[in-house]
Amino acid sequence: MKNAFPLLILLAATQVASACENSLPLSGSANVPVCEREGPGCRSATEVLYEYTQAQPDDPLTFGIALQSSPWRMYGADLRILTVAELAGMLRPQLEPKHKRVELHGSWTGVAPSTTTPSLATQLSRQLKGFPVTGMDGFLWMDSKGGMRTTRQAFTVRRGAGRYFVPTGKEVLVPLTVGWAAGLEDRFGPEDAEMMLLAGVGNDVFLLCPDGALADFEAGAKMGSAIAAYNAAQVRLSRNQAGDRAAALALLERAKALGDAKAAAQLQGLRRVPAKK
Repeated sequence: MKNAFPLLILLAATQVASACENSLPLSGSANVPVCEREGPGCRSATEVLYEYTQAQPDDPLTFGIALQSSPWRMYGADLRILTVAELAGMLRPQLEPKHKRVELHGSWTGVAPSTTTPSLATQLSRQLKGFPVTGMDGFLWMDSKGGMRTTRQAFTVRRGAGRYFVPTGKEVLVPLTVGWAAGLEDRFGPEDAEMMLLAGVGNDVFLLCPDGALADFEAGAKMGSAIAAYNAAQVRLSRNQAGDRAAALALLERAKALGDAKAAAQLQGLRRVPAKK
């Protein structure tokens, strides 16, 4: 029976994945090395990832950006959605003549999510007037020396559930550092707005499930997370289906009421521009 528990995790992942439709080239499975709890030889994946990122060798010709991402979106350190235009605005004053390229160290940033939508790397390059930008072609892993590789598994298998802990020296699956919370929403109480925000990001970057992300962000907004409300509005605006604009405006109003200045500014701008018919 030693192998029964990992199998159950795989079966659970199959059920989650079947509810998230996308056209991404996923196949097979990947095993993630984990340990049970923080202690000697076992540490929080978030802390380990930060150390691994700091260990990356310096390339003076490359401007590297580490972030959480899906094929559709990028996230800042506070888990707020970061648009391509916003990132381009941050980069322009920092790029120097010595820089020859920008590298997005985030999962799926080099893969187009559909035949009509270019990759995030391509979108950023266009915003930067053709400056070379490269991205990652799958789920990003990082080792203790800052080395990176990608995988395109349909199912991720790990022993246990809940918070992600990494054995000493083992690789980190970058999106799982936030993705572990996705699927645990029924355990969250009405005061767990930040956990619901985390689960929403996890649905997007790890389960590759934008609809699940939207549901979590909207739930987090109701619980009192301004960033969750802001994120839900961005997903609605980018999806742009019937009713999405009105819902996005209401979500931005919610974020504004919770003290979010960015939402207030966007809300003002949207109200000056009539909806496209």
